[in-house]
Amino acid sequence: VVRPVDGEHARVKGRLQTGAVLSGDALKRWRAYPLDCTAGELLDSLVESLAALLLCAVTAADERVDDAWRREPASDAPGLTDRDPTLESAEHRIGMSVRRWRRVLEEYAEDEVGRLDKSVAPDAEVVAALVATALLGGHRARNAGEGLAERLGAHGALRLRERGGRLLAEYLDRALHTERERRLAPLDALDVHPEPQAELIAALSVLQKER
Repeated sequence: VVRPVDGEHARVKGRLQTGAVLSGDALKRWRAYPLDCTAGELLDSLVESLAALLLCAVTAADERVDDAWRREPASDAPGLTDRDPTLESAEHRIGMSVRRWRRVLEEYAEDEVGRLDKSVAPDAEVVAALVATALLGGHRARNAGEGLAERLGAHGALRLRERGGRLLAEYLDRALHTERERRLAPLDALDVHPEPQAELIAALSVLQKER
């Protein structure tokens, strides 16, 4: 369980660095901004694209775990493969996490705008959209960083990008950790620690053969 999720976690980080979020509709919105796209619409598209990237990673990890588990002789053991249908879906959990990240990022933008003279202070939503684009867009979003510096000054832009980057890493880690814990829950319910899991699987395999 841990290896596939951690592998997808590393892959997501790599794709974030290359600006994979700024693609599809998000890229169209960015290219249309600000003439034919508002800051709010740009943020919406970025959030949707980020959620889609995380969901793809979680789905891929789930498939790898399921495929590996199906090869185990004890794969149909009660309690280890049953999934609670009442649990919230991964799509819902990830969507909630990404929207929370957006809200906190908007608060950070408001804090930074609040440091400026009100007569020249930019719109906080515009600042939030620019920093989100800079964080998620890779090389395609170079203009976003420049626009941020024009509105906040070099120090303000750097400060906001650093805070936003730490926040993104925190929420990314939290979202994928939640999914990893979800897949470990059946083993945890049996009070099985990582060390004896191999012995448990072997014992269950013997039990299945005896049946």
